[in-house]
Amino acid sequence: MHKRFFLLCLLSGLTLAGYNQTRNLDFYLKEAIQNSPLLNDYNNQIKSAVSDSLIIRAAKKPFVDAKSQLLYSPAYHNFGYDEIVTDQGNYTAVVGITQSIFNKKELNNKYSAIDIQKQSLNNFSRISVTELNKTITDQYITSYSGLTDFLFNRNFLELLKKENEIVKQFVKNGIAKQTDYLSLLVEIQSQEILISQLKNQYRNDLMLLNQICGLKDSTWYELVDPAVEIKGTPDIKKSPAYIQYKIDSIRLENEKMAIDIKYKPKVNWFADAGFLTSNPWNFYKHFGYSAGLSLNVPLYDGKQRGIEKQKIEFSENTRQVYKSTYYKQYFQQMQQFELELKAMNEMSIQVENQLKTSEQLVNTLKDQLEAGIVQMTEYINAIKNFKTTSRNINLIHIHKLQVINEMNFLLTQ
Repeated sequence: MHKRFFLLCLLSGLTLAGYNQTRNLDFYLKEAIQNSPLLNDYNNQIKSAVSDSLIIRAAKKPFVDAKSQLLYSPAYHNFGYDEIVTDQGNYTAVVGITQSIFNKKELNNKYSAIDIQKQSLNNFSRISVTELNKTITDQYITSYSGLTDFLFNRNFLELLKKENEIVKQFVKNGIAKQTDYLSLLVEIQSQEILISQLKNQYRNDLMLLNQICGLKDSTWYELVDPAVEIKGTPDIKKSPAYIQYKIDSIRLENEKMAIDIKYKPKVNWFADAGFLTSNPWNFYKHFGYSAGLSLNVPLYDGKQRGIEKQKIEFSENTRQVYKSTYYKQYFQQMQQFELELKAMNEMSIQVENQLKTSEQLVNTLKDQLEAGIVQMTEYINAIKNFKTTSRNINLIHIHKLQVINEMNFLLTQ
């Protein structure tokens, strides 16, 4: 009866330790997201993209600047620049203003590029959160598995010690041999060594979990069962990874449009006001202003335009191949995970039936041991089989959590 109680305590997540501090998966997920430098980087890049949009808006307005030049060019006898060209000096102080006009398509293209950049950054942020959740959950499950191993073996050690006390009484009463007692004692010592190893391994796993979550903490915590559940049903159109392929397609189209816009004629108006004179002593007599239009029409660029568009076509071809491959693998992997979960559930039923049989065998052999019918080694082997079967149930549970975590990653990435 005490074995059944022990097993139920293990499988229900009870530690039998009393009042140890505990932490759950949600705590680590929240801390990891809050402390992630990559997510902080994406957030700052999104803010920077907003600033880029403001810069484009500011660039629509006229550009005003002040220019001044003091040029003295002496000429005498056969020395100096031609006076007809230099007037022996050039003294300028003007305020200029210039602005591009008829450039609405160019501005809209730049705004679209920034909007696409923000969409991409937001999507990358979602993908990073998904990847971070998977990494943290993986490490949490690994740590939790180590904890359950440690607790299982520690509780099993207590069971062996109780059995050892019973065997000690058997030896005194002549029911068992001294070698039987020593055999069980060796098993207990081996179990104590294993527990020390498992304890150290769990502490290392826990510290690694803290590190990847950005936590400075070496306190011993007992992790609770993560109870990971499947998040929704497969819908590839909602997958951030799949959405990224669509965003990339829009980005490439925008880049092609930007190339075409670059080869459109450009018109600027400009004006300035100030003074321009060759005689600095009467500059006040030469205040004035000027205004005009400038036209820039690209005529020949050595076929750069076609080459740049060809590069974008190569990128588009690469995007389509990756998208098609991802689409195929998405459903193949999901089907594989579903089959694996089904197999785990079926195996779990088989192992639980095996455990019942193993428990009956242990109880029967114990009664026969007390009656002196069987040897201690046979009883110890039955206990080991009971231990292995019990642990297999926990391993199946851990493996199911890992498969569900992989499924959730695929459903949300």
